[in-house]
Amino acid sequence: MQLLSEFNLVLRNFDWMEDALCRGRKDLNFFPEHYNTTAPKAVAVCKVCPVREDCLEFAVENHIQYGIWGGLNYPQRKRYLRTGFKKGTL
Repeated sequence: MQLLSEFNLVLRNFDWMEDALCRGRKDLNFFPEHYNTTAPKAVAVCKVCPVREDCLEFAVENHIQYGIWGGLNYPQRKRYLRTGFKKGTL
């Protein structure tokens, strides 16, 4: 699995990560073994996270294929993108 620093990122603003509820959490698995798996405990944290939309936008705009971002796995993010990703629509 690639590290974020290895990606050619479109969005490079990481400021939102400071307020992410997942920050520093080692008890949750945001990167399940199978890319299309949901991680219910991780998703529950995302649902109440104040930067959920920023997180989702970051993953969508940077085409990140692994992990739970903004409460969605990669196939869910692809569907969300096809429906017209817009901030404020979660």
